[in-house]
Amino acid sequence: MEFKTAAVVACWISIAVIASVYMIVFAGSIGDVLFGVFLPVGALVFVAVLLTVYVASVSKPQQTV
Repeated sequence: MEFKTAAVVACWISIAVIASVYMIVFAGSIGDVLFGVFLPVGALVFVAVLLTVYVASVSKPQQTV
């Protein structure tokens, strides 16, 4: 597996784990679900999407033959 692929997969796995734990722990105790749960989880997903697009768009170095 390439380094870029491993970085994207690790990012998405960590986002999924962090978001799941956050929702399990704080969903019952936070009064406003929109700003207390969906906004932080949405921000994490947005950062993961940005990282994925950035890593996918970085050009590979040209190899000379």
